[in-house]
Amino acid sequence: MESKSIDILKILDSYYPEKIEFIKKGDPFRFLCTVILSASSTDAGAEKAEENLHSALDSPEKIAAEKPEVIEELIKSAGLKKGKARSIKALAEVVVREKGIPEDIESLTRIPGIGVKTANCYLEYLGKPAVIVDTHVARVAKRLGITSTDNRDASYLEIRRIYDEADWSRISMTLNLHGRKICHARKPECIRCPLSSICPSKASFCKES
Repeated sequence: MESKSIDILKILDSYYPEKIEFIKKGDPFRFLCTVILSASSTDAGAEKAEENLHSALDSPEKIAAEKPEVIEELIKSAGLKKGKARSIKALAEVVVREKGIPEDIESLTRIPGIGVKTANCYLEYLGKPAVIVDTHVARVAKRLGITSTDNRDASYLEIRRIYDEADWSRISMTLNLHGRKICHARKPECIRCPLSSICPSKASFCKES
């Protein structure tokens, strides 16, 4: 691992809390449904839609047996209701058939609508090594020079290559939180960034006084 990448991890690790949680962790099925709902939505919006879904259909069996149109209506506040309803119904069908949720990325990504990011969110939930790349992580990793691109798929592969497996989850979660708190898309707050002294993109956003 490059020394700069190690330094970035150390600084972020000391700057942010040990426990970082974007979506409440509880029942595995409900958690994964919320992750599916969070695509192109806020975490709070996804949790609200999942609560609405669960209040009407409180088990995977009920969701698996329900019509997609009913599920769509229950989750519409999270947006993209048709695709998300299909994914949640497919997940419920797998849970009923297999009597649980798969715990490896290959099996998870075979479920319609579950991609690499969603699968890794679930692996992190299970306490397994996981690289989770969303728009925040891809943006911040590129700005810091950890990766050479802000393309999510390419960033995912680069972060997996650069960092040790034991550090995958921590670098993912801290980069994500850093993107939400400080390294914003339009106006990053470089003046209060703990990484400003080693960030190659700082000059693009602010002038030295």
